[in-house]
Amino acid sequence: MRKRAPLTFGQLSLWRSIQGLAPEAYNVPQIWKLPVGSTLKSVETALEALERRHEVLRTRYEQDGEHGLIQVVWDPAPTRLNVVEADGDPDMAADVAAQGLAVRGFDLAVDRSWRACAVTVDGTCALLVICFHHIAVDAWSIDQLQTELLTLLCGGPLPGTAPNARALAVEQWSPARQDLRKSDLRFWQSIFESAPPMQRDTATGALSSKWARLGSDAACDAAGQIAARAQASVPSVVLAAFCLALSRHTGQDRLLIAVYFSNRGDPCWKTLVASQNQIVPLVVTLHPDERFDALVSRVHRDSVRSYRHGAYSVDDVHELGAEHGYSGSVNGAFEGSVSGFFRYFFNYLGPHKQDQQPISGRLVTGTDGRNIGAPLYLQAWDGKTLTCLLRENSADSGFDSVTGLLHLVMSLITSGREK
Repeated sequence: MRKRAPLTFGQLSLWRSIQGLAPEAYNVPQIWKLPVGSTLKSVETALEALERRHEVLRTRYEQDGEHGLIQVVWDPAPTRLNVVEADGDPDMAADVAAQGLAVRGFDLAVDRSWRACAVTVDGTCALLVICFHHIAVDAWSIDQLQTELLTLLCGGPLPGTAPNARALAVEQWSPARQDLRKSDLRFWQSIFESAPPMQRDTATGALSSKWARLGSDAACDAAGQIAARAQASVPSVVLAAFCLALSRHTGQDRLLIAVYFSNRGDPCWKTLVASQNQIVPLVVTLHPDERFDALVSRVHRDSVRSYRHGAYSVDDVHELGAEHGYSGSVNGAFEGSVSGFFRYFFNYLGPHKQDQQPISGRLVTGTDGRNIGAPLYLQAWDGKTLTCLLRENSADSGFDSVTGLLHLVMSLITSGREK
């Protein structure tokens, strides 16, 4: 028997943001190294166990209901992986396979929200290439699934049972939550009243996408010192530097920033595998004589206030935004979504994974990679190295703007090391 429920707030937010985008924008391919001795059968069995454990891995999405889409949980089904035999270079074979999966769309009503293949070397499974539709998972969920898969393949047990998105959706849309939904709208009302007017892109023709990435050990060390001194978080340090760099670059002293938030503060839903991310709005006013530590403290405090309203109905907010002149989209992306109101986006993705190689000391630029269409989008990772990636979608085809901003962000952090 299939179980039906409305989308969670996070799923609805993601759905509204990806409608009309190409598969490369909402597909999230991953390459996972498998333990030595993994067989095709053991990997398939582990994936089947994960699908039984996490409803979202066997959920389809049908056109129906008040918000246009509902989640439908199917029964578990056998997993049969395609196999790619590596010819001397398993990493290259995995990269090619991941690129192939990333460009294939999903029929959400009938397909699993993930697909995968195994890369083998002399018949032994070395890597798993798996691609998720973003409506099913966020970055935190992907990390949890990878950890659980490796635990199963190494013969370990998984603790307890996992929560499911159906239960969260029932809670979020329940009459008992009506007061919280009203509080969320009052918060957004205050944002629309204090934010600058919606800054639309008036450029005609196609937009150009380009990115720059820079890592710095010194900036990572400085961000930690500043955070401790200001009693704030490292993400708040990076976000404050981003706001200050934007102000110097644009001449604007009041900015509206979209900050991605994981919505995992409630212990009840901490282990939920689902798309939980939503954006929270942050209005930042820059003062010429304010010390950087003070700006960091203020950004941190205001961010925490925004996080308290991180789970909300995007449809409620979108309707309210239209009443304040926020409608359509900045540059044609995210049409019909709250995300369309913003020009500037920030996302802290946590510490580097052990299998990631942080880049330090050199600037890398490009035009490829996953692109969600945001006008200006800063992502940050830390650990031993602070790595920032800044992507711009604009009518400007050059790299000067994006590289200049990125260097300025890193410089502001590094120079803020000392009082």
